[in-house]
This record gives sequence, structure tokens and C-alpha cells, in this order.
Amino acid sequence: MMGTSHAATGVLAGGAVAVLCGADVLVTLMCAAVGAGAALLPDLDEPGSTVGRSLGRVTELAATGLRDLSRRVYRGTATPRELADPRDGGHRFLTHTVPACLVFGLVALGIALVPAGAALVVFAMSALGLGTVAGSWRSWGTARRRRRAALVVAGVFGACTLLVQDFGPAAWLIALVVFAGALTHVLGDWLTRSGVPLAWPFTVRGKRWWMLRSPVAFHTGRSRVEVGIRVGALIGFPVVLLMGAPLPPVV
Repeated sequence: MMGTSHAATGVLAGGAVAVLCGADVLVTLMCAAVGAGAALLPDLDEPGSTVGRSLGRVTELAATGLRDLSRRVYRGTATPRELADPRDGGHRFLTHTVPACLVFGLVALGIALVPAGAALVVFAMSALGLGTVAGSWRSWGTARRRRRAALVVAGVFGACTLLVQDFGPAAWLIALVVFAGALTHVLGDWLTRSGVPLAWPFTVRGKRWWMLRSPVAFHTGRSRVEVGIRVGALIGFPVVLLMGAPLPPVV
């Protein structure tokens, strides 16, 4: 799936997790923004991806390192049958597994537990996610203006988490939302023709990196199904918000 589609489904996933955990409307909005950014994390194994280019040289280097790590893990855990294939084990391998989603969540938890760490995660994930979602709203001004607006909202979320006592998602909720957002990405790519190694590290049909895909898989960026998923997720989030999230208490 395209980056905008992943971010859109991350909005719905993050918001739904917050609602299920009893968060109020404001915290649910923040979790939706964090989920949007987290839904891009599995593509951090590709320097040319949306998340790989998000912070310039910093994320490019991180993406290059993750891609190399994925290749090493692939070569170290692949079955003889897989090693005979020409695939290198880079993009769409290690970071597109369920264990990787757990690691993303645990890393977020570790950062959120240090002073100002929760605000940092909220800001970074929100800026990445909202900026990507805003990229699909071409009728809303120029691309620069949309990115600036997304950055302002992310800044407000991060500042409120840092400066307002007992405001913003708790560290455990941030970690859960990051995990859910990343897992949403993996499941989204499972819907495409390329598939994902959803069963790793278990062996399926003699392969540990078997690319599982949906029976009704579609081509990334070339299917009305993907458009429907993206639009449905963005429409579904306010419905979930209105139906489930309580208003914040009035002080």
C-alpha cells in the first residue's frame, strides 16, 4: 500500500485503540495522529520510502542500517530452499513481521518513559503521520502549507504532552498505539500482491520467509480497493471518536 493509505489506516487504528482503552476525545485525537506515523515505521527498511525520507539524512541512514540488518537476518534464518531464491531479504522482510511491530512498540515505550520522551514520540509520530495524510488532500492549499499545518498540530500535541500535567497519552498507551499502527501497516501490505512474511519466524511450506498475501490481493497504488480502504479509514475515525471517546473532564 502507498504511504498515504498506511497513514490513513493508522489514524483509525490509533483512535480505536485509544477508545478501547477509555481515553477521552483529546487523547484519542493524539493517539490517532501517533498511529498514523507509526503505520509508516515498517517501511523504515527502505531509504526512498516516505518515512525513510522524513528527516533527511538521519532517517536515510537509519533506513539503510535497517535494510542491511534485515538482509543479515534473512541470510541467517532463511531455509536452504529460500537461499536458492534471488531475493536479498531487504525491503518488506524483517520490519514487516509481527515481532518487528512489537519491537517498535517497545522502543516507543522506552523513549516515552524518560523525561520529555512521551512528548518527543507524540510529536515525531504525529508530524510524520499527519504530514503524510495531509499530502492526499490536494485541494487544501499547497503542499508546503499542508505540511506546515501538520507540523503545527504535531507541535501542539507534543507541547501539551510535555507542559500540561496529566495530559496526553500515558507511556503504555503510546507503546500500544505504535504497535497497533505498525501492525496495521503489515496487515495492509498483506492485502497486496507482494505479501509479507506474516508467519516469521515459523516455517510455512518449507520457508521461514514465506510471503503470505490475502486471497483478494491487489496491486499497490493501482486499485480502487486501496482507495476505498484509505477513504473508509478516514471516514471511520470520526465515527469511532464520536461513538466511543468521552469528553475530557472540565477543571
